[in-house]
Amino acid sequence: MRPWRELVVPHRDIREGRLDESTFAASLSSVVAGAGQLEYRDAASFFRQTYPTRGLVQLLAAVTGRLAQTGYGQPVIQVQTPFGGGKTHSLVALYHFFKNRQEAERADLCAEVLRESGAQSIPHARVAVFDGTSADPLGMAPWGEIARQLGRYEIVQEHDRQRLSPGKERLRQVLEGSPVLILMDEMVEYIVKARDFRDQVVAFCQEITETVAEVPGCALVAALPSSVPYSEEAEAALRDLQRVFGRVQAIYTPVEGDEIFAVIRRRLFEQGEGFKEADAVAEAYWRLYHNLGEDVPSWAREDSYRRRMSLAYPFHPQLIDLLYERWSTYPAFQRTRGALRFLANVVADLYARKDQSPLIQTCHINLSQPAIRQELLQHTGSAFEGVIASDIAGPNAKAPRIDRELGSEYARFAVASGLATAIFFGSFSGGSGRRGLSMGDLRVSVLREGLPPAVVGDALHRLEKELWYLHVEGGLYEFRTQPNLNRVVVDREGALQDQDIDEEMQQALQELAGREMQVVLFPHQPADVPDNPSLKLAILDREYPYSNPATDEFVRKLLEGAGMTFRTYRNT
Repeated sequence: MRPWRELVVPHRDIREGRLDESTFAASLSSVVAGAGQLEYRDAASFFRQTYPTRGLVQLLAAVTGRLAQTGYGQPVIQVQTPFGGGKTHSLVALYHFFKNRQEAERADLCAEVLRESGAQSIPHARVAVFDGTSADPLGMAPWGEIARQLGRYEIVQEHDRQRLSPGKERLRQVLEGSPVLILMDEMVEYIVKARDFRDQVVAFCQEITETVAEVPGCALVAALPSSVPYSEEAEAALRDLQRVFGRVQAIYTPVEGDEIFAVIRRRLFEQGEGFKEADAVAEAYWRLYHNLGEDVPSWAREDSYRRRMSLAYPFHPQLIDLLYERWSTYPAFQRTRGALRFLANVVADLYARKDQSPLIQTCHINLSQPAIRQELLQHTGSAFEGVIASDIAGPNAKAPRIDRELGSEYARFAVASGLATAIFFGSFSGGSGRRGLSMGDLRVSVLREGLPPAVVGDALHRLEKELWYLHVEGGLYEFRTQPNLNRVVVDREGALQDQDIDEEMQQALQELAGREMQVVLFPHQPADVPDNPSLKLAILDREYPYSNPATDEFVRKLLEGAGMTFRTYRNT
């Protein structure tokens, strides 16, 4: 199989190492202002890199149907996913779809959206945006800003000045007329900032949702997180908003199931002919797992997994699954955005190092690369920095040393290093879910064409014997910050002095020698061995090695001399 990097090409910013925090961080206010990343602010670029998931198409169709008054869709929609799950991306899609209609009509998803909504074309609509992240609580209130963008500010001007939510009648006057779409993002953050009139903001949210539901051709889409990681005040604000929106809303989820594979592929790679090789690569890996039988988990041998490998190409689905099932349970790991940023760094590193693997597997994550390592350590805690340096990656780490010691077959595939990396990646979860990987999981993590399966067992045995922070419990391998028995033994050995060792050895030898003879331990001169009729056993110190001229000379002196005189009882 040909290496993935010869078949598919990462996007230019990944190839050139120009990744930064904003690359995968959509900002609704930046898009409205025509600022930020080109991939978000430019409608054509945005639709070109946006995979039309079923959830996104349904969302666009629901809003289109509502604005076109076809009878399809709902007036108030909440987009709710965990942090980074595509909420803001969905709002940007709605903004471009109705503000940049010509570009939207050229997008792949347009025909499907119109067919599902029952609309003949994308309706002309006034679009108002309120982004709680960029909004200043000392500036216009949400009702003032929305009315200003719709050209009706004078209706709520006094209410905006006094920070009082307008009633439904005034809001109806603001919304009546041509179709209107209101997009609201990060309202939880805004309420936390606007603590002096938070109750008025909550009251406005309730009034605007009820008014939108009553005005034909009007829609409101709000993005709320499923949880907030930062304060009790934010938790209270989220509960208030969920109560308000829950009375009239429909909930949409932008990305579900294996659609994430297509999203990742679209966002990280240029669309070329190389993806046609995905089925062949998936078939080769699946046959490898099938031939191994019970040595790999049953899920890896199912027909459905062959399809998942093809969809996930050039990534192995196990890598993506661990990101979503374990790492995304950390509150601060923004789900899609965090996954994209992490995978982009992995791809950039492997592409620069001219990786020759057919698939990007868990074992290929380079923990020596600072951006990759820090992306993980910010969730696990800095204590694991020492674990990585000791056991997994770095100039003095044990796993790479084991690869070198085990020979060229191991070193070429970096089996020990890959196993240690895969174990580390599978050792964490932000929730109470399973941690660690089984032997079968680890085979899936590292095996590929040309690598003998037996090599995995050999390397894993060495890791168990020599790594300091690797723990095996219930058949699962994981790293912890607590040292294992290997480290304890090394520490104990280091604490011993030579004198302690000598004393322990003398005591053991004395017990072993018994009482049949008079035992003399470690004589250093002839006088140390008595000259009497008793049978004697002289045990030499380690400074007198066997079959050595100096030893032979010392033994001759013991036999012949007894201090200042010759030995009388030589035969004893």
